[in-house]
Amino acid sequence: MNHRQPYADSVLLAGRVAGPGVAKGGPVAPDACSNAVAVRQGRIAAIDTAREIRAWIGPNTEVVDVAGGLILPGFRDAHIHPILGGMNLVECNLTGLVERDACLAHIASYARANQDQNFIRGGGWLPDLAPLREHLDAIVPDRPVLLKSIDGHNAWVNTRALELAGITRDTPNPPGGIIERDAHSGDATGILREWTAMDLVESRLPAPTLRDRVMAGWAFLQRAADMGIVSVHEAMAHEEELLAYQALERDGDLHMRVQASLLCEPEKGLAQIDHLLHLRESFQSALLTPRTAKIFVDGVIEGRTALLLEPYADMPGYRGECLWPVDELQRIVTALDAHGFQIHFHAVGDQGVRLALDAVEQAQRENGRPKTLPGARPGTRPGTRHMIAHADLIHPRDIPRFQALGVIANLQPIWFCEEKHFARTTLVSLGEQRAWSLYPVMDLLNSGAVLTCGTDWPFSGELNTFNPLESIQIGVTRRGLIPDQGPVPAQSYNPAQCVSLAAMLHAHTLGGAYADFQETVTGSITVGKSADLIVLDRDILKVPADEISQARVTLTMFQGKIIHHMLIADS
Repeated sequence: MNHRQPYADSVLLAGRVAGPGVAKGGPVAPDACSNAVAVRQGRIAAIDTAREIRAWIGPNTEVVDVAGGLILPGFRDAHIHPILGGMNLVECNLTGLVERDACLAHIASYARANQDQNFIRGGGWLPDLAPLREHLDAIVPDRPVLLKSIDGHNAWVNTRALELAGITRDTPNPPGGIIERDAHSGDATGILREWTAMDLVESRLPAPTLRDRVMAGWAFLQRAADMGIVSVHEAMAHEEELLAYQALERDGDLHMRVQASLLCEPEKGLAQIDHLLHLRESFQSALLTPRTAKIFVDGVIEGRTALLLEPYADMPGYRGECLWPVDELQRIVTALDAHGFQIHFHAVGDQGVRLALDAVEQAQRENGRPKTLPGARPGTRPGTRHMIAHADLIHPRDIPRFQALGVIANLQPIWFCEEKHFARTTLVSLGEQRAWSLYPVMDLLNSGAVLTCGTDWPFSGELNTFNPLESIQIGVTRRGLIPDQGPVPAQSYNPAQCVSLAAMLHAHTLGGAYADFQETVTGSITVGKSADLIVLDRDILKVPADEISQARVTLTMFQGKIIHHMLIADS
C-alpha cells in the first residue's frame, strides 16, 4: 500500500474470510489466502493476509483480533415484522405454550398483572388448540381480549371483544375473512380468520402510539445486532411503521437497512396507488426504502384459508380463500408494475402461487418484460424483481415459471421441519401426498430461481425466532431444533428438498441483497462494498449441520461501525 494514502479506520485480524462461493451460492470454504479485512469510510478497503493487511494499520486504526472466527457478510432477513414483533415482546406472549390450559394460565396471570390495561392484546398460540371465546370469558370477562395465532392469520377473542365490534350471529363474513361460527347455534366461536375479520375487533382497540412503535423497533434492533442482522425487509408496513423507522433513523438508532412493503388492500382497489406513491416518495431515505407493495393472495394452511388447486382433504369441495377477486388482482398488479413497484406477494397454496405468477405474467404482457429477462424488447424498463413469499405448496408445472418470469422465491426455512402440530393440522387438512411435499426448495434452485430467506417473525412457527443461524440450519437439515420441548423427528422433512449450506448462506446474504436491489452495494465480502460484516465464534463450514445454530455472533459491523461485539479491540 502507498502510505501517502489514508490508513484504514478498522481492521479485522486473525480470522477466516468466507470464500467467494458465498456470493455465488457455490463452495464456501474459507479463502486460504485471506484472513483479514481492512475497512475505511464504511467500505471494505482490502481483503488479504494478516501480513499484507498490516500496511493499512495506522496510529488511529481500530484493530480487532477476531481470534480465528469466521468472517461472513452480514445476515439479511427478507421477510420479517420487526415493529410488530417488538410490540409482541411486551404484550401477552403465548409463544412456546403447547397446551390450551397453559395458555389460559398465562393469560390469567398477565391479566392480573396488568389490571390497569383496558384491553389485552398478544398472541403466539398454536393452530391446533381449538380455542373458544368461553375459555377467555372464564378468566377475562370484563375487558376485550385479542390474541393472534402464531401464524398471524387468526385471532382468538372473548365475548367482550365481539360485543365491542358488534359481531352477532347475523354479521356477514367480511370479504376475504371468516367469522367462525358454532355449527348448531350460529354464534361466533371467538375465532376470526384472516385480516379483514380480525380487523373487525382490532380496529376498535386503541392503536399503539408512535412512541410505542419506536420503542418496539429499538428493542428489535438490539436483538438483531446480536444475531448479525444488517438488513431487513419489513413485510407489511403502514404509514405508522414508516414513521417509526424514520424516527429511529433521525435519532441515529437505525443501524440496518430497511426495505419496506406497503400494504395494498383489496377493498381500496386502484385508488390506493396514489397514496402508495406518496409514501414511497415521502419516506425514501439513506436507510429506509419503501419501494415495494404487499399483496395477500390467500391465507394459511393451518386456518384452511390457503388457496388450493384441489379441495382440502377434510373439507370436500372447499379450496380455501382468495383474498382478491381475480380480475382485480390482475389489474392492481399490472398498475403497480407499471409504476415501478416491486410486488411482495403472500401466497401459500398452490392455486395462490399460480394466481400470483399469472398476475406477473399478465403485467409483463401489458407493460413489457424487464430488460433482464429473455424476450425483452430493446429499451425496456429495468426489472421490478417481484417476489412470492412462503410458497409452501407449488404445483410442479409452476416451479420453472419463477425463473422464466424473474420472480424471486422468498422462503422461510424456519418452517421446513415437521412441527409438533403437523399431524393434527397440516396432515389432516392436506392429506398425505400434499402434506409431505411442501417447500420444494431444491426444485426451485434446480430450475434457476433466485432464492432469498426470512423468518416471518413473530409469525415464525413454534420456534418464534429470527435467528438467521437457526433458519440456515433448518434449511440445510429440514429437522427441528428443540428436543427439550418434545420429540423432534430424527429424519428430515421431505429430505429430497434439503439444500447445501452454500445455498442457504447465499439466500441469507447476497440473495437478500439482490431482492432489495442492493447487490452492488452489500451482501458479499467484496472490496468497495459496504462493510456489513459479521464474525462467528466457530467455522460453520466445518461443523456437522445439526450444530450450525450453536455458533454465536461475536461481532457485527454495519457500514464500518461495530454495533455488536464480544471481542477485544486494540488501538
